[in-house]
Amino acid sequence: MAKSCALEELARQIGEGVSDLSFQLSIENDTIRLGAERFDLALEAQDEWRTTFSGQWRDIRVLWEFQPAEGGYWVTLRAESEHSLDCSSMDSLILKYRPDTDSLMDWRVPTKSFNGGMVLAGDLDEEEFHTAGLFRGAFENSGRAGLFLGTFLPQRHTHDYTVQVPDEHTLHFTCTTRFVEGPRKMQELLSERTWVCATKNVREAIEAYATHIPPITPPPQPPVGWSSWDYYFRAISLDDVIENMEEICQDPALAQHVKYIVVDDGWQVVWGEWYANHRFPGGIERLAEEIRSRGFVPGIWTAPVAVQKLSKTALRSYEFLVKDEYGDPQGTEFPDHYIVDPTHPLGREFIKETYTRLFEAGFRFYKVDFVSTLLRAKRFHDPTQGPYDVLRGLFSLIRECVTGESHILRVGSMEVGPGAHSMRLGADIHNQWTHVAWQCEDLQFLYWLHNRAGVLDPDFMIVRGQDTSLEQETNVLNPKAHHPNPPRWRRGPTFTLDEARTWGSLVAVAGGSLFLSDRIRMLNEAGKEMIRRLIVPTGVGGRPLDLCDGFRPSVWLQQLEDTYRLLIVNWAGEARERAFPFQVYGLAAPREVMDFWTGEKIEVRGGELAVNLAPHASALVCWNT
Repeated sequence: MAKSCALEELARQIGEGVSDLSFQLSIENDTIRLGAERFDLALEAQDEWRTTFSGQWRDIRVLWEFQPAEGGYWVTLRAESEHSLDCSSMDSLILKYRPDTDSLMDWRVPTKSFNGGMVLAGDLDEEEFHTAGLFRGAFENSGRAGLFLGTFLPQRHTHDYTVQVPDEHTLHFTCTTRFVEGPRKMQELLSERTWVCATKNVREAIEAYATHIPPITPPPQPPVGWSSWDYYFRAISLDDVIENMEEICQDPALAQHVKYIVVDDGWQVVWGEWYANHRFPGGIERLAEEIRSRGFVPGIWTAPVAVQKLSKTALRSYEFLVKDEYGDPQGTEFPDHYIVDPTHPLGREFIKETYTRLFEAGFRFYKVDFVSTLLRAKRFHDPTQGPYDVLRGLFSLIRECVTGESHILRVGSMEVGPGAHSMRLGADIHNQWTHVAWQCEDLQFLYWLHNRAGVLDPDFMIVRGQDTSLEQETNVLNPKAHHPNPPRWRRGPTFTLDEARTWGSLVAVAGGSLFLSDRIRMLNEAGKEMIRRLIVPTGVGGRPLDLCDGFRPSVWLQQLEDTYRLLIVNWAGEARERAFPFQVYGLAAPREVMDFWTGEKIEVRGGELAVNLAPHASALVCWNT
């Protein structure tokens, strides 16, 4: 009775609509699933600091802990045994969410995945499970309290959230920690921690959840630079790098603020053979010197744990590759690549030699990419480590090689937590509208990490397109230009002026890193003026005001020292009129605002800002606080 009453009280305190709290262990290769009812749970401890339940099934003992924090609870599940647990996964928290509403089908379910966003519950198939990481929940709109579930960072193991829709009034959530081969054989396992709360609206919940990672003080200055990737892709050469540096040097605004020149993918022989190819005569040493001699800091891209299958590294050093369940080299998301195991002594030496050589050549900015491929590993040479332990060890080794002089940009894997100077979010940006929408879908999930886990990097500040370029074709290749139903990736025509400004405005309110990635010489004056206006990042991240009012937010507010910036985006393919009521968002209405791009003054009438927006256009306005 005490156990049942305590669980019901916990569910009540988590918030309206939460019920049926439970957990489950999957052991012996998923052949046995042990729900909470199998453990004869007892209330072991309860005070203002935590509520703990304990239970026993054969030789397995569990401790299920709820720790109050920020108006919600951190939940963890521990399992112990005198023998190997052989536990493949722990569902550390299972619950039903049934708030007082006519239907949940119009509620938004945050879904951080490759094609994620604020998905409608009604778009989730009733018979399927829908899995994503970082955080999940359900919210009717930006104002009403809903359910929030988020993972404590940094993580050790993968942890995801599954949603099922049994009926239009109920959502079924499962929080699952998964273990690779080594840890699952241990005698003691601890799930990742989930923060659960159903008493706050979505922005309040995210900001309360974010407090578990303290802000960096003082906040770092975002890096500013130019990168070869988006215009050149892998077709980059030393001559291309020199051309763009010369153009930057001739523009006073760019010359004053651009610090880093980063050569992205395409400089190396192949992935896994990190030596300059024939397009870089004189090797990496000359490349670094050409950059340094013009007053810039040399930067370089690497993918340290991905090796091409026919590279010398893969063919002759296969002993330090990640192995599958059969002991053979394991592939990646790319069919022609393997994975380096950083926990293997020889894998560690391979990575150490690569970065030490690049550092000695003169590089001081490192973009480290495709490391999330380690999350696919079934096992590691060191059986004690989870995948995020391995990732932290990888970046610790890289820092050891490149020293504190260097800036490290980590691409993806936010779950690692702090450890890199800056963090790239989301899919690649390209100068096509589908990628702008895609980037915003990721930014809405990760904006709160800026200056907590590091400087947020929204990807490149590109502007070239139909109205800003001297070229008719502004991409190296548009591989789906004539496809009747192309995929989202690199789809459709290149930027209009409105679309380029919308992307530039999103980069501005993100407040993080700013890297140009156009061919500077081929921008017209309109394109160059855009990048001049954006070239100094504020370092202050904006926040979305209308999360869960749509698939992605359309209103962002950035509060600077003495200025507000407000961004209103029209995601639609037709013109729209938008009104922003200042008082609704707790802001005092100014008499007028200034258009960031044109400098024109816009009158505010009746406490509302009214703007007419063309398709995919936006308004970025400023006023003094």
